[in-house]
Order: sequence, then C-alpha cells, then structure tokens
Amino acid sequence: MSHDPAHWLLTTSRHVLRARSTTPLPTQVPLGPGQFTRAAHAAARTLRDADPRWCVVGALPFDEDTPAALALGRVTATPRQRRPGPPAVPTGPHRVDTRGEAAYVGAVAKAVRRLRAGEAHKVVLARTLTLRRDIDPVATLALLDRLHPLAHLFHVALDPPGTPGARALLGASPELLLTRQGDLLALNPLAGTASRHRDPVRDLAAAHALAGSVKELREHALVVDELRRVLHPLCTRLHIPDRPRLKAAGRLWHLCTPIRARLRRPAPTAFALAALLHPAPAVCGLPRDAAHTLIRRLETRPRDYYGGLVGWTNRHGDGQWVVALRCAQTDPDGVRLHAGAGILAESDPRRELAQTRAEFTTMLDALRPAPAVLSPSAAFR
Repeated sequence: MSHDPAHWLLTTSRHVLRARSTTPLPTQVPLGPGQFTRAAHAAARTLRDADPRWCVVGALPFDEDTPAALALGRVTATPRQRRPGPPAVPTGPHRVDTRGEAAYVGAVAKAVRRLRAGEAHKVVLARTLTLRRDIDPVATLALLDRLHPLAHLFHVALDPPGTPGARALLGASPELLLTRQGDLLALNPLAGTASRHRDPVRDLAAAHALAGSVKELREHALVVDELRRVLHPLCTRLHIPDRPRLKAAGRLWHLCTPIRARLRRPAPTAFALAALLHPAPAVCGLPRDAAHTLIRRLETRPRDYYGGLVGWTNRHGDGQWVVALRCAQTDPDGVRLHAGAGILAESDPRRELAQTRAEFTTMLDALRPAPAVLSPSAAFR
C-alpha cells in the first residue's frame, strides 16, 4: 500500500480510503452535551447539497467538550496490498519512564473502591505517555501496516491545512464500532484483553486463560448487553452470538463479539448511529454518565481524540466508524500516546497496569526505528 497519509485516511480489510483535499463543514457545531448528534445532523444537511461523490470524513473526540474534526471531501479507494507470510512480530522491551505507573495504579485502586461502593459497574481508565520528538507519519503508517495487517489504520488532520503547529491523529485500531450499508449493520466490539507471547505454548495458554476468565468475560458481557439494549429498538433483526471469540491483535488477545443487524426503515445514518453509541462502554464504562464522571475525576489529562472515532459517511447514510485506539496524537509539544483498561470491582490494579503497558506497544513498536525516552504527561489524583 502507498502510505501517503493525505488529509484523512482509513483502511478496511480490503481497501485504503483517502480524502486528499477537504473543505471544513459550513456549519459550526456547538460544543457540550449533544455535540455528536448535532454533528450528525449537520453532516446530513451538508451532504444533501454537496456533490454526490463527496463524504463527510474526520474524527470525533472522546468528550463532547472537545471539537470534532470533520470535513467534506471526495473519498477514493485503492486496494490494500497483502504481504505474504505472517505479520512481523517485534521483540524486546521499550525504554519507558515508569514514574507515572505508581500514580496509575493508585488511580485504578480508587476506581475499584468507587465501583465497589456502587458508583458504576465499569469504568475505563486511561493513562498517557508523551514523546518529546516529531514522527514521520508516512514511515509510521508503513510500519503499522506491516506489524498489524488486519488493523484499521487511520490518519486524520485535526486542524485546517496551513495551521501553525497543526495536529494529527494516527494509529492502528483493532476495533470496528460499526459499518452501515443500506439497512445492514455490523459491529465488532472488543472488551477483555490479555498479553500475547512469542512462545506458542505460552501464547495459547494466555488465549485459553482469557477465554475462561470470569472477570474478562463479565467485562465483555457488560459491553455487549449495553449494545443489545440500545440497538434492539432500531432493528428488525439482531444477531449476537452467545459467547465471544478470541481475536489476536499484535501483542494482545481480545475477546470480541461480531454483531450483525438489519435496521428498521427509515434507517439511521452511520453517523447518527455512531453518535448514539459513542462513547461506547468499551472505552468509557457503564452507566455511561457515572463512568464519565469517574474518568473526569481520575484522569487529569484530557483524552482529546483517544477513545473517539474515525470514519466517514455519505449522502445515502452509509459509512464506517472505528474506535481511535492504539494511536498517537501529534501537536507542537510532541507526540502523545494513550492506553486504557476496563476496570471492574474485582480488578487488580497491577494487572490493569500491565494491560496498558501491552497496549502502548502498538505505537511504540512502530516508532522503534527512532527510539526515545518517554515521560508521563500527567499525574493522577
């Protein structure tokens, strides 16, 4: 594949989608509660009057107090080339400043106490690392493609062209929030994670342990049950397997449940569905408002676009949105990496810390050709 990131890029299993030049949406969407729904309405209005070959593309942030980065552009699709043989597997540890890890463990312990007190059923708690350096998006996407050939690669320019210190978001997400084509809907939620191993015997044991873990299965069931609750009124048919399956994603195993549905007509657009589901319990928690409150209390650095969405929608309402995980956000201060873990009342803070270490490796492996010492960008209360 050509790794020109363009203004906006998103890969599917078969294609590389690009919008090389874009125009900001003519409608300014107010921030705050309801921003995502207002953005979906604005996108639909814009597309009704636009060239039918154009789409709304961009990224939604995690929090509605952060502006969405949306634009109108013509999307082109080229085949995504597959390399023969298994994907490359990186080796060796990374040099990471671990001073922020104790603070994260403390934050998880606080979250566990609040969950046991009944404040929420689940909360996803993230931490941040900052690299004091620039990155080459073309080279980074190329290596991500080699390391994660089944992931959804993405690149989004977060500011208009020519903006001084323009920011960008890029990464390799393992998780599809949704794809809508006509009245057909597909989702692939992930929840429940374990580290992989180069030794095949240990790797298989880790997979089996994940598939049988009471905690990880309960975390996954919370996510799937919430999606079932939200989607059921919108669908004439909703197929959800009884048990999750295992999915390998780089250095990690995940539990995943492929969901397939047929929407009632008139079917909501892909963007409207994304606005309804986001932030999903896999990146926020349950109940959503209670989990969001805990996140605000325990994470001192805003997530910005980590845990948000990257995607597109067209004038017919079709489109695709993936969860912005395993990603880096560039800005004038350097590059920020995020990783999070789903916390339940029975969570072990040290095990959740280990999960975030493993999640950081997706981007750290892609940046290995130019190693750097990392430092925590923020402390936890």
